[in-house]
Amino acid sequence: MEQKKNITLLWRKLNSLEFGKDVVLVPYYLGQALGYQVEICCGYSEEIATQISKRQKKDLHFVRRPLGYKPLQRIPIYVKYLWQNASRINLLMCFHWRLETFVNILLYKILNRDGLIYVKLDTESGKEWDLSRCSFIGRTIRKIIYNSCLSKVNVISCETSQPYNSLCHNKYFGDQLRKKLVLMPNAFDEAHLNILGIKERMYDEKENLMITVGRLGTSQKNTEMLLKALEDVDLKEWKFCFIGPIENDFNSIIEQFYKNYPSKRKQIIFKGKIDNKKELWEWYNKAKIFVSTSRRESYGLVLNEAKRFRNYIISTRTGAAEDLIEQEKYGYFIEQEDNIGLSNILSQIVNKQINIDVYHNYDSQKLSYQNMIEVLLKFLHN
Repeated sequence: MEQKKNITLLWRKLNSLEFGKDVVLVPYYLGQALGYQVEICCGYSEEIATQISKRQKKDLHFVRRPLGYKPLQRIPIYVKYLWQNASRINLLMCFHWRLETFVNILLYKILNRDGLIYVKLDTESGKEWDLSRCSFIGRTIRKIIYNSCLSKVNVISCETSQPYNSLCHNKYFGDQLRKKLVLMPNAFDEAHLNILGIKERMYDEKENLMITVGRLGTSQKNTEMLLKALEDVDLKEWKFCFIGPIENDFNSIIEQFYKNYPSKRKQIIFKGKIDNKKELWEWYNKAKIFVSTSRRESYGLVLNEAKRFRNYIISTRTGAAEDLIEQEKYGYFIEQEDNIGLSNILSQIVNKQINIDVYHNYDSQKLSYQNMIEVLLKFLHN
């Protein structure tokens, strides 16, 4: 029997959240589409090793190496791995456009001229490709390295339209990037949803529930803005649920909120972190509204989950929000730090002044990995 071809992702130390993110799911579903076996070369703890044994997927293997979070310490491990294995790797996958990626691309193509390369970018604006602030020498060196790597890469994907458009018009590399760069948003794991047996609720089956999901109390998520907005909202028969780990400093802010507004304690709930995916997705499933007040996001996977479960999305213009809300077809944009504007839109929803039943004829399968991966395939058949 002919041995299957191989996709190898060179990664860092794996954490438990990444089993449900693009780090694992993109190479896995790409392998399924191409009929390749997948190897993810990464570091992991004994706890993660136990999870790997419980989360086995067809043709997906994790290759353990002493890889951590420091890029310069990873490079020699990558070099050794490629030196030993490049000849049997048919498709090399890398994340991010940085030094370790350049080393991996150049060495791999020396060792395997026929091999294919896919680079998945994780960028908010494409600024790593902007050489205008570099010195003449720095710009010259980067041009040589970037052009050399670009000539060897088969396809590069970008998660959101803002950096995609920026890179296509990049002063230095736009001509090359337009030939190899594709817009491939992050996706939703439909297969896992089916395994969990969640029965999707339509609008009429949902509760009068608003949710937010994230690391509550961090500067990035700007939970203070949301809590401030809720001070002035009469929720009536609605509830608002905050889901996610809570920063220690934020607990005192929550307690002060309840002291100032004791009547809201039963309607505004902090659930904490939910590790169980079925339990977490059931919250999206029964919610009508999802709110994000983030100051910045490279993508924002919670927005994907919110759209998959047909939540009306209220969000700042960060990450994938503009792509997913689609000119406010599926939600509403709020400005940064505008808690008054957020309070107003939430009050209008509670008072039925805004139509939030907006997912008629929406095909949720558009968000699936099987669908998103299609854009890569024409670059990777050899």
